[in-house]
Amino acid sequence: MLLTGKQPAEQLYSKIDERVRSMAEVPGLFALYDPEDKPAGWYLRSIQRAGEAHGIPVYARPLSEGTALPTQPLGGMIVLSKTKTPIPILPELDVDGTGPSSFSTLYKGGLKAYPRTTPCTAEACVRLLDFYEVPVSGKHVVILGRSLTVGRPLAMLLLDRNATVAICHSKTEDLPGLCRQADILVCATGREGLVGKDCVRPGQTLINVGGDAVEEEIAPIVENLCPFKGGVGALTTAVLLQHVTETN
Repeated sequence: MLLTGKQPAEQLYSKIDERVRSMAEVPGLFALYDPEDKPAGWYLRSIQRAGEAHGIPVYARPLSEGTALPTQPLGGMIVLSKTKTPIPILPELDVDGTGPSSFSTLYKGGLKAYPRTTPCTAEACVRLLDFYEVPVSGKHVVILGRSLTVGRPLAMLLLDRNATVAICHSKTEDLPGLCRQADILVCATGREGLVGKDCVRPGQTLINVGGDAVEEEIAPIVENLCPFKGGVGALTTAVLLQHVTETN
């Protein structure tokens, strides 16, 4: 089965729309971005389109113009850049789980609900599994990638849902063998072509977050595939705007 992000995103947007209609003043999202970072630009345009469609202001500013907050009411702030320079985000505006207090909330565990500081892509992966009723409890999940935005926080969310989780990386030995052991395989390294037919088996669910999987090879083999295009990305944007409107 093809697990696309469109339907779970639409379900989430209906809740966002209901919340927005009840607000006297809708808080906005402040997005700092690097114009030279193409993936950041794609994500920003997705956010802007969704914000406009659902009545949530998005205030975008290039990093070169400074980091001072806008004067308009804000429900969140994100930094879309690979810059090495840390840009502080106030805890009350951290809607993508990048600050120390957000890490503490996530990594202490025991949270079956999603705090608004949960990293959005990690949350989108779990919401996608929930929407399509893919069992998680007791299942073996293998995550390729150990980033703070996907791999590590996703492992925490899945552990809270009683999955057994392994995180793999560039130094992992026998990567294809470990991947084949998984009931759920999450590909999130961003290394195109890393996961081919030798890494999968029948009965698996594969989420191609980073474009790692050679989909034309693995689609005929696995039971469920969340594709790179039209997959988790669409749901990630919805999760972000959900966090922005959760100001209470």
